[in-house]
Amino acid sequence: MAIDSLSKYRAAVDGVKNKAKVTGSKGEEHEVERLPIRRGDGWKVDPLLLLEEEGYNARGAFAVDYWNRPDVIAHIRGFAESYKAGRSVPPITVEVRDGDIYVRDGAHRRRGLLLALQEGAQIELVEVVESKGDEVEQAKLVLTANDGRPLTRLERAVQYGKFQKWGWTIGAIAKEFNRTHEHVRSTLPLLDLPFELKQMIAEDVCSASLALDVYDQHGTKAVEIIKNAANQKGDQSQAEEDKVLELALGGLTEGLGNSEQAPSSDVDSQSSEPETPAAPAQPPRKPRVTSKDLNKAGPKISKKTVHFVHKSFETLQKSIDNISRENDYFVMKLSADEVELLKQMKSQLAASGGSVDPQQPEKNTAQTDMVDQLDGQNQVDASAQ
Repeated sequence: MAIDSLSKYRAAVDGVKNKAKVTGSKGEEHEVERLPIRRGDGWKVDPLLLLEEEGYNARGAFAVDYWNRPDVIAHIRGFAESYKAGRSVPPITVEVRDGDIYVRDGAHRRRGLLLALQEGAQIELVEVVESKGDEVEQAKLVLTANDGRPLTRLERAVQYGKFQKWGWTIGAIAKEFNRTHEHVRSTLPLLDLPFELKQMIAEDVCSASLALDVYDQHGTKAVEIIKNAANQKGDQSQAEEDKVLELALGGLTEGLGNSEQAPSSDVDSQSSEPETPAAPAQPPRKPRVTSKDLNKAGPKISKKTVHFVHKSFETLQKSIDNISRENDYFVMKLSADEVELLKQMKSQLAASGGSVDPQQPEKNTAQTDMVDQLDGQNQVDASAQ
């Protein structure tokens, strides 16, 4: 008999008790026996039976080390403290498959629960809710309930991609998850970005919108462009921090030089408390690259030059329309005035440098970043908070 539900799981282990080590109030460890699953008003299972299925959840997609990020650690710590204090925590949603109990919504809660157990919390059983249905229904759950932490745009793209592979249209995906057609259409291309660029989005080195824009303009060179901008911004930030530290240390040294130090006795030195070792420093967070950082890389074309080039092409329109073909070449007949106009265009562009699309207004960086931040916050399931 296939064990594919909590009812069948309970029947299979009926009368079987798991052995577990628990920590007493004085820190002593002892072994106890307990039932792995129980049903009263709802299902409760042994926390140690809860498993995470690799690749199921889009959470942290393409991130180098998602579970060790400071904000994620803090989120898990919050659940651990709630479990230890006996506060109400939403049930973990699970699916039973082939005799294993997999977490379908609540990966952060599960890790917080395990952390609480490691720190001595006495939790025999934890409340769970059973999720049923095929892989499509399970994938829907990822997009509708996720530990109170909204999915990022890249994480949503991973899930949308699954539905697209199952034959769903963009319109059907948008309707199912109460999103606009444009949102889904513009989010799916994130999956086609180079892997390293997706990693930079996941690590918040740049926004998803910026990555797409730079990739559309420069192709795979976008990886190096954004990486170089991040390194340059990091060097600048480090230089500013070093300068502040240097000024602070200079003032401290000056203050110590002007003060009189009392001689220390051997007794004082012997009775002094040992220094508490400093907590290990968190790795520095990579600076976030914006479109302004990329614009610093090269000169901009002035609006005057853009207008001049635009008007010049309008003048050349008739000659362009009358281009003829002779064997393997195309011939464009120009008057002396038109040739002179082309030379002026060349001079204007050489003096200004760079390139620009006169139809594309400069994007508002703050608005672009805000869209990415708010994109995953809509339609968050309130019960998962």
